[in-house]
Amino acid sequence: MQTADVAIIGGGVIGCSIAYHLARLGVTRGVVFERKHVASGATGLCPGGIRQQFERDAECRLARRSMRFFEQVNELLEPEFPFFLERSGYLFLAESETLLSRFRRNVAMQNQLGIPSRVVTPAEIAEIVPCLAHDGILGGSFCAEDAFLEDCDGFTHSLVGRAREKGFQLKLEEVASLKKEGPEWRIETATGSWLAKQVVVAAGTNSPSLAAYVGVHLPITVERRRLAYTERCDGELMRPLMVALERGFAGKQLRNGVFYIGWLGETSESDDLAFTEQALTIGATLLPLMASLPVRRVITGYYDSTPDHRPILGGISGLDGFYLATGFSGHGFMLAPAVGEIMASLIAGSTSDPLLQEFSLQRFTAGTTNEGLQI
Repeated sequence: MQTADVAIIGGGVIGCSIAYHLARLGVTRGVVFERKHVASGATGLCPGGIRQQFERDAECRLARRSMRFFEQVNELLEPEFPFFLERSGYLFLAESETLLSRFRRNVAMQNQLGIPSRVVTPAEIAEIVPCLAHDGILGGSFCAEDAFLEDCDGFTHSLVGRAREKGFQLKLEEVASLKKEGPEWRIETATGSWLAKQVVVAAGTNSPSLAAYVGVHLPITVERRRLAYTERCDGELMRPLMVALERGFAGKQLRNGVFYIGWLGETSESDDLAFTEQALTIGATLLPLMASLPVRRVITGYYDSTPDHRPILGGISGLDGFYLATGFSGHGFMLAPAVGEIMASLIAGSTSDPLLQEFSLQRFTAGTTNEGLQI
């Protein structure tokens, strides 16, 4: 029987961020369980967007804190090969006055929190993306400080690497069962048993089955998401990450000239070919060159989505020492540094950040969720 103060189930960016921040607080008798390899789930397929433009105050605050971490990433993590934080910006387009009004409200709230986003006119959008076809575009929102870090896998490995240097263990083993045993938590894997004083479920799409071991229902659904990567294009044609919600398009040109593009309206019935054709067709209405752009590969990942597209964070009443950090609905990477910090403080017993109240599992039983379109 092996023991630990903290067991984290899930070796993606969230679990590894929690381990990193716990180690910084001096909690070093910890273990991270990952059933495949570090960043084997959504983290490893994440393209690397980091934005602060959210619709709610709490997410904006998390994003703002995370951005400060990303700005210091090389000093904090000391990777063998420095990470490059590309200040390419996020550009959201609006084709209706309804959506543009939402952007105005969002920007006003974001500015109050210190996020330098702004509402942009069609003329300003033309300056940001000169080759964009502007027909039907009424305006948008843009934050030049939003960024991109392409090496999500390397970032996650660096987080857990720093934690391991301070004493954390990494076990590439699948958790077979989890249960309360006295004041501790018993974790069974194929190779043995562990007892931990505290346990954190941060396993993305696998979190519902793990939480079910202790009688906790998580309102998480698994949503497939794909990205198409094109052949390289010469020239800087679309530097910001651009999102056209009303057309169902999102994409960016990477530094090597490759475009990655997504069709936000994809369905479970659409195969890779249909997905690619739809993404390119919609993309070509904004950037005509996409009509003839060869796609070299399509990658598939899965979101752990909640009804309101907000994460589930914090403890559970009646289950001492049991914590959740899951349900990120595609926003895990960009929020990971701040989530790791506030979860580590909670687990270590130092502070409970008021933001955690916004993301409590209890909101789904209290009827306070909003299932509208999320930005």
